[in-house]
Amino acid sequence: MKVYVARTDLKFNFNGYNFELKKGEKLLFAEDVFALLPQNLKTLFKEEKVGFPPFYRGENLNGKTILVIAQAAIGDALCMTPALRELKRRYPNCRLWVSISGRARPVLEKLSYIDKLLPMPIPYKYVSKADYLVKVIEMVNTPQFDELNLVEYYLWKCYVYHAEDETPDIVIDEAVVSELKPIFEEIRRLSGGKKILLFHYLASSVHRTLPPRLLKEIEDYIKEEYVPVICSLPDEDITVDVALETYDITSANLSSLMKDVRYLIAGVSLADAVITADTATLHIAGGLKKPTVLLSGPINGELRARTYPTVISIPSNYRGQTCVSPCGKHAIDGPCPEAELKGEFYSPCLSSVPARVVYYALKDAELLAEKDYAKPDKCLVCEYKGEIPLFEVINGARIFECPSCGLQFPYPIKAEDYDKVYDSKNKYMGLLNLEATAYEAYKQISDEKTEIKKWLKVPRFTVLQAILDRLPKGKLFDIGCSTGFFLLIAKKFGFEVYGMEASSEAVEIAKRNFGLKVCKALTFEELPPEFRGPYKVVTAFEVLEHVDDPLGFLKGIYNLLSSDEGYYLMSCPPFYKFENLAKGYRKFKWWYNDFPPHHLTRWKLWTLFYALKKVGFSQVYIFTEPLILGTVLEGITPLSFTLKLEDGRTLTLNSAPILLENLKPLYLNSRYLGNFMCALAVKGESKIDWERVIERAIRFSAVEIIWGEGDKV
Repeated sequence: MKVYVARTDLKFNFNGYNFELKKGEKLLFAEDVFALLPQNLKTLFKEEKVGFPPFYRGENLNGKTILVIAQAAIGDALCMTPALRELKRRYPNCRLWVSISGRARPVLEKLSYIDKLLPMPIPYKYVSKADYLVKVIEMVNTPQFDELNLVEYYLWKCYVYHAEDETPDIVIDEAVVSELKPIFEEIRRLSGGKKILLFHYLASSVHRTLPPRLLKEIEDYIKEEYVPVICSLPDEDITVDVALETYDITSANLSSLMKDVRYLIAGVSLADAVITADTATLHIAGGLKKPTVLLSGPINGELRARTYPTVISIPSNYRGQTCVSPCGKHAIDGPCPEAELKGEFYSPCLSSVPARVVYYALKDAELLAEKDYAKPDKCLVCEYKGEIPLFEVINGARIFECPSCGLQFPYPIKAEDYDKVYDSKNKYMGLLNLEATAYEAYKQISDEKTEIKKWLKVPRFTVLQAILDRLPKGKLFDIGCSTGFFLLIAKKFGFEVYGMEASSEAVEIAKRNFGLKVCKALTFEELPPEFRGPYKVVTAFEVLEHVDDPLGFLKGIYNLLSSDEGYYLMSCPPFYKFENLAKGYRKFKWWYNDFPPHHLTRWKLWTLFYALKKVGFSQVYIFTEPLILGTVLEGITPLSFTLKLEDGRTLTLNSAPILLENLKPLYLNSRYLGNFMCALAVKGESKIDWERVIERAIRFSAVEIIWGEGDKV
């Protein structure tokens, strides 16, 4: 930011304000705002070096004046309000001044906690009177701004860190509401009383704009419940009608009524739910606590919606030739490079989101907006009985997270009927894509030798070879054995194998194709007498997350084991795998199927350790499959870089090989970064040094997975 002095008397309109300056008067400009001045006006100013008040660093503000220097688009201005409100709440006797663009001024001008709204550029006389400054200009494309959620960014800049309410304050112009309300009521009447869905598919950058085709597909899902309306601001796009006609979209286009942001706010307030790509509409809907779905594509939606309790942000799951979503690009000129490469206009990351997913996200957003709902009275594992907060809503299930042990679980909880899953002719169960689950793949079997070879190449089983080799031999019982592939592996390592499985079809395959001792049972009480143990080893791979009584399930396993020395070996999806550590745990990961009715619980390292100790195991060892190259690339996307050679030529290099090679020590030694979390639990006493065995298992399997056996001739 810089201060410029007028060379002469000036009168001009700029950035939504009328300025009238005497010669020698000064204005403070954000540098990017000064760049927008017409050239003839720039020549009438000259830069002047002046002093500034100190930047605010959390001092007591009572009796002081703090000036928040902002330019801000509408969405940014809204995101400031939780921090501004919190400043005034903590320091009621401070004077809070805020500069803002003329375009965004309407969303702030009626807020009682702002004592003075100033234009951008700011008359320097106000700057000099302030005791402290907060600079929130010139921040786009800086890491501080780009890597924090917008509301959190302003909380951080204002040194308040937390606010009582972290949704924006939305000032509704009741006169505008009265103007629009008869139109919305008529739409409801003509639709037979359906709810109104406000659909805002346009964004400030074309690469974040939703393809109109998506709205047409969404209409087929919502037609029994909702009538969609489009409310675009006048400066956003004049082609809305053309898009509606081209794609035969029946939505009511109210864009001609949206004179300014006050009308958009009124439209959102009158709607029952919102689907948007536009972040200003998101912040308005979030502030009004409307059920809202955000499709942000190139941008991590959590950076825009994390603090809004009624918003579902749908992350894209797209890996293309030039990018992996989200690419993080907020604004670019023209379509995204990936779209241009494919000969398309709209960003493929947004085009790839199915309308079905958007519809079920909308249903989940409706659940988020409900204030009264059933809550668990205690944790399924540690039996904590205090308040258990809601973590997310996905596929019609509310997921809670125990503050004591960290378990995530739905309430109410209901296990899946696996015979129906195996036999289902349907492709989907809500968000759940049955073709993407293991159910169908498990039925694609070969001969015994091929099956063993195939499954030992799967990392979560490769890592178990050194452990199976060291485990005392005897009877082994595999729970949820599917078609028997692990039983074949265990038999190869010298165990006498038995198995139980909930699916009749899988049991039949295991018996018919491999002659295995497998029974159909959903609970331990259903086991035939010859399957009730005791066993030297019990295994259960990717089973724990499917059961509705995990503690009872683990107690049952403990009772199946030999009383003197028994071992339980298991795996489940990891909460803190490398991807989650690199990106943070992303909610609404619809493509992973890590949600009900498929998965009922999510486990952290300490949650699993605690549960196993609670049921009586004396020794517990937690580890994961090794961190491998593909796992790393799930968490980070290495950038390409260009070198300019001495002869003038340029050379573009992919940094991935260099990065992956430098991470080699992690592949051999990472205990907890892999994609499946495993546990080895001991009943009784074991004299084996299992820490050393597991360390070697990770190292051996990493070498084998990444570089192979080295047997090529």
